Amino acid sequence: MENSPDAGLVREFRSAFRDRRLPLEQEQAEAMALYLQLLERWNETHNLTAIRDRQAAILRHFIEPAIALPLLSGAGPILLDAGSGAGIPGLPLKILDPDRTCLLVESNGKKAAFLREVIERLGLEDVEVLEGRFEELVASGALAPPVNILTARAWTGWGDLLGLAARLMVPGGRAIIFIGEETMRALRRHLGAGPEGSLRTSDPTWMPAARAGWEIRRVLPLPHLDQASIVALEMPPE
Repeated sequence: MENSPDAGLVREFRSAFRDRRLPLEQEQAEAMALYLQLLERWNETHNLTAIRDRQAAILRHFIEPAIALPLLSGAGPILLDAGSGAGIPGLPLKILDPDRTCLLVESNGKKAAFLREVIERLGLEDVEVLEGRFEELVASGALAPPVNILTARAWTGWGDLLGLAARLMVPGGRAIIFIGEETMRALRRHLGAGPEGSLRTSDPTWMPAARAGWEIRRVLPLPHLDQASIVALEMPPE
């Protein structure tokens, strides 16, 4: 890294992860601390995230991706973070699992510029920022297979996202999404195969995801949030 992070903030990260029994190496803590410092500086002039409290930022932006990390186990190396915003959860997952290739899709120019600065300042390798709307990047071929893992948070139109992403995914590919209670109810209602493989939904907003064959594989509740969860979905193996 080109800059040294604040030592006190590094200790805050180590303590927060330790309190939740989540592993974190010193170098990872330093990278996260510098990342958060950059986010705080950019937030002074650009509204990158609504979370300004430091403890809340550590919890929402870094602890939550760490909780999701086991859901990536056994998946292939290419991770696509759709609607990346300030890089959450893609970049924290990259810091925690540095061997992955990380594609960050972001349509907002200022946020894309922030992502590029974080990547440069942290010296992250095998990370690419794709600036543009997800739908347009897929249609143009700028986003193409293979993708092993899709991640997303704070998205609208989950059915369309999962349907479009299915074109990019390898067989058995996974989606790791961070959602609230309403979306969780919709996932349970609309996704998965019914008797003899028939779709369980006729809702047009969820039909693209249902047709692709996405099914819920695991749900991790986030106890610090009201009715929020991290959900792992999976594509058919063939």
